[in-house]
Parts: sequence; structure tokens; C-alpha cells
Amino acid sequence: QESSSSLSSFASDKDDESQQQQQQQEQPLVTNEYVSVTSLNLNSVAVVSDVMAQTVALDSYNDTVDALLATFASINTTVKHNGRFSDLDKETLFKVVAQNNSILIDMVAKMRIKDRSDTAWNFSQHGRVYEAMKEEFEIEDRFQHIEFKLNLIQQNAKFFLEILHNQKTNTLEWIIIVLIAFECGLMTLDMTGVGTW
Repeated sequence: QESSSSLSSFASDKDDESQQQQQQQEQPLVTNEYVSVTSLNLNSVAVVSDVMAQTVALDSYNDTVDALLATFASINTTVKHNGRFSDLDKETLFKVVAQNNSILIDMVAKMRIKDRSDTAWNFSQHGRVYEAMKEEFEIEDRFQHIEFKLNLIQQNAKFFLEILHNQKTNTLEWIIIVLIAFECGLMTLDMTGVGTW
């Protein structure tokens, strides 16, 4: 009876091992060098290519945002030394703001960085591959890093745009004051009779 009990225990252990091996084979394996999927089909390729496209796009966006930060730093330096904007700085500032907004929209809407792939939603085995790859390539962390830089640019741009608005408002106020003074001078000349010929 002991031998049949140990045989059934041995068979049970073998079944558990084979189930674990089967589950491990079904689980996707994602490393920094390769991805192992249970079956190679269009859905697997779509999920892998989606994450790879996102990681390449994030690299490109990061380089672009770093260039925008460098441009912004040069504008800051110019304003720091001169105390005012040149026309070129104004034009550059507007371009930086537009590109900043465009990058954020592209990342969220076109690259769908915050969305899950349709294939990953519909098929759980592909969802595991998708999530494992996003974690391996640190998609979320890299997106947040770029988003932080974009927010920094946006906050600084808002500050400079307010300064530009105030400068324009001050200029318009001085023009109005000069026009009112000119009108008062004309009225005074007209009232004294000096202004009539």
C-alpha cells in the first residue's frame, strides 16, 4: 500500500511539474534582447511591433524635447542679459510652444502611449506580452520623464508669454496716453484761439 501511495504521490508531482512547465511555456518571455511568444501570428507581431514603435518614438521625442529645452535655455540667457525679447526670440518662443503642444498630442493621440493595444485588449496571451514589453522598455517611466520636460517648457513659456502680453499692453497704454495728450493739446490750442488761422 505504501508503494501505491508513493507511486500516486510521484505521479501527482510529475503532473504538477508538467503543468508548471506548460504554464511557463505559455507565458511570454521578454528580455532586453528577445521576446518569446507562444505562437507566431499576426496578433503577436502586431503587439510586439506596437511596443517597439512606441519605444523608438519615445527616443525620438526625448531628443526633440531636449532640443526644445536647449532652445528655451538660449532664450532665457538672452532675456537674462538683455532684459527683453528680440523679434527672433519671440518667433522662436512661439515655435517652441507649438512644437511642445504637438509632441504631447502626438504621444497621446497618435502613438497611444497611454492606451492599451486593441490586440492586447482582445487576447489575454497577447496582453501579457504587451504588458511585459512595456515594463521591459520602461514605456510609462520614459513617457512621464518626457511629460515632465514638456510641462517645464509649458510653464516657462506661459511666464514669457505673460511678459510679452504685459509689454504689449504697456506699449498700447503709452500710445493711448500720447494720443490723449495730443488731443488735449489740440483742444487747448483751439480754446485759446491760437489754433485758428
